[in-house]
Amino acid sequence: MWKSLTKSDNTEIVIALAGQPNCGKSTIFNAVAGFKVNTGNFSGTTVSYAETQVYIGGRTVRLIDLPGTYSISAIDVAERVARDYLLSGQVDVIINVVDASLLSRSLELTLQLMEMNVPMVIALNMIDDAQKKGMEIGIKALTSLTGLEAYPLIAVQGSGVHELFDAALRVSENGFRRVPPVYDRDVEECIARIEARYPSLLRERLKVDTRFVIIRLLEMDEEFERIVAEVDREFLEYVIENRRSLAEVHDWPESGVFASHRHALVLDLFEQVVSVKSRSGMGLSEKIDRFIINPVGGLAATVGVFFLMFAVSFWFGNLIAGLVEAPLESLGVFLMSHTSGHTAMFVSGVYDGFTAGVGIVLPYLVPLLVILSLLEDTGLLPRIAFMADGLLHRFGLHGKSVVPIIMGYGCNVPAIMAARNLEYERDRIITMLMVPFIACSARTVIILALAGKYLGAGYTTLIYLGNIAIALGVSSVLSRLSEDMSPGIIMDVPPLRKPYLHVVMRKVWIRIQEFLLFAWPVIAISSIALAVFSYVGIDEVINRVLSPITTFILDLPSELGITLFLGIFRKELTLIMLNSALNTADVSTVLSSVQLLVLVVFTALYIPCIATISTLWKEGGWKVALLSIALNTSIALVVAGSLAFLL
Repeated sequence: MWKSLTKSDNTEIVIALAGQPNCGKSTIFNAVAGFKVNTGNFSGTTVSYAETQVYIGGRTVRLIDLPGTYSISAIDVAERVARDYLLSGQVDVIINVVDASLLSRSLELTLQLMEMNVPMVIALNMIDDAQKKGMEIGIKALTSLTGLEAYPLIAVQGSGVHELFDAALRVSENGFRRVPPVYDRDVEECIARIEARYPSLLRERLKVDTRFVIIRLLEMDEEFERIVAEVDREFLEYVIENRRSLAEVHDWPESGVFASHRHALVLDLFEQVVSVKSRSGMGLSEKIDRFIINPVGGLAATVGVFFLMFAVSFWFGNLIAGLVEAPLESLGVFLMSHTSGHTAMFVSGVYDGFTAGVGIVLPYLVPLLVILSLLEDTGLLPRIAFMADGLLHRFGLHGKSVVPIIMGYGCNVPAIMAARNLEYERDRIITMLMVPFIACSARTVIILALAGKYLGAGYTTLIYLGNIAIALGVSSVLSRLSEDMSPGIIMDVPPLRKPYLHVVMRKVWIRIQEFLLFAWPVIAISSIALAVFSYVGIDEVINRVLSPITTFILDLPSELGITLFLGIFRKELTLIMLNSALNTADVSTVLSSVQLLVLVVFTALYIPCIATISTLWKEGGWKVALLSIALNTSIALVVAGSLAFLL
């Protein structure tokens, strides 16, 4: 239960970074954490957070990067868990990160956080952007009017971060003297009346600042109303009666009284601490932005960025894959020539798992992650998501689904992990179920190696377009089966900024680390299991078991059963084992053009690999994982089987 008036129970100091989206919280976190980052989900939710343990000023500090939130009114899951954590009693100090260039909007959350009465300091991030806008912020005036220490900083450069955390440690030890927001006479009298009737049992149940609880009740916070109703129903009715009277006095809706008053307080505070100098002309970034947000220019920019991203990723991926191919083959020959028996079986499995990551996934995944980080840090990615929202909504997807979709072409595993960033569970599940239909780098290798080599560019293009159409069709059907509607995209589009190499590379490393720590071990274990199967010699048994699918539905040789089975462990094994299964170096001498087409289509659509299934299980639960297996397999059988029957 909430207990913000108590301090954390251990010797370490817990500092939470709280602020609105795109204010630079994660940049400050990364500046302090470096590469020592742990990620996880808040208990009982899919909302992720990052934390690290660092030593600052001789003290052990646990730093938490909370989800970005515009308000503590808890409209969505991310806002609720961020608020609940701040009220949990675990936080010693809040660092309220605000975008200094958008100070008037950012201070709305600052006033709400102040009402919690948890020790707090203000980080005026992106102070350079504010100065470019002609804003001069009076730091001393802001501190005087709020009672909170405020520090200007440029987080991407590390400027001001040290002073900020020194202040946070000082506040944790010495406390703080806030100047709580004061509303008009009618509101303050209403709060005083309710406080006089505040039940002692409620103080024991909610160990949170009394004034804060009253304000939450007057703002119609459903979570607080539920708790108060359990403790003292009569008191809640008294609050509701006063809330109605307050709304009648102001002639405003009940839900809007405090929002309007707080907005007026923020504007008054802003005018007292900020002076703005007028500027002449339009900067280069503003001209670029005006072109991008134009429907025609935005479409051209979006298509251009997608084309450039995939072209660079696949060109660079092919280049790296080609460079590592010969050394990996030499390593494999060396290992096999120096091992035998059970040892050779184990070494072969480990080697296959290693080469799958180094030779196939990472060469394509790393360029995609670099480009995505560049798009994110420049501010282009939110603009692409905004432009794509209209199209994706036609297929039941959210504009923010564009990030997992893009990442899926590198590897489905990090793409499914990226779906965490979608606020609504409906959008997360639909996106996670759609991602396994996207042709990852391993499937792309199969498509290019078989369709590209034996069927030509025309068929290869059609396979890709068909794959995209099926993925969008699946999301469209799933969205229609869902009772909830996907909300329109309302997102903060940050200004265009210059990316910083060290920030980009840190983001890339954190995302690669997720793949290395979760997906790669699954691939390695699967590879060892495959080596055992091969050593024991059960491939013929597998061929017989799968023959109804391979020969009857797909009209393929029964020998391909083992290759399709191995593809469940790692997709590229379907290609790797194909020549061995057919006992030929040229598969076109055994398979007709139609059979090659059926094989490629089925391989591109059927059961996701083990690593993807494991990630689906971890991120969405066993039901989502099993549903994904059933969806992919059934659609693959219908589409590939229809091609085999009709052609």
